[in-house]
Amino acid sequence: MRERFFIDASADVAGAGQAMFAQLRAVQRVVGTGAGHTSAAFHEAYHPYLDQVWAYRVAVREELRDRTFSPASFRWGDWDGKDRCPICRDELTMGA
Repeated sequence: MRERFFIDASADVAGAGQAMFAQLRAVQRVVGTGAGHTSAAFHEAYHPYLDQVWAYRVAVREELRDRTFSPASFRWGDWDGKDRCPICRDELTMGA
């Protein structure tokens, strides 16, 4: 899929897609160390990934000349979801 970005997509969409894949790899590395979905380590990688997923979606919508949106469109504070994450709101300790 990543190679398709470099062939078919505009520079903005390809860049957003590449950033999303890079952050997904960071999530995979953290999970590979044994971090569970409730650990601080997982959330430190997951929320930047979620932010990149939304950046990719916005880039695609802009390219398609569709109406773009922002976190405020959903009454959210930011794309990364930390403000909506019950685990992060409880301020996990490292390695939990």
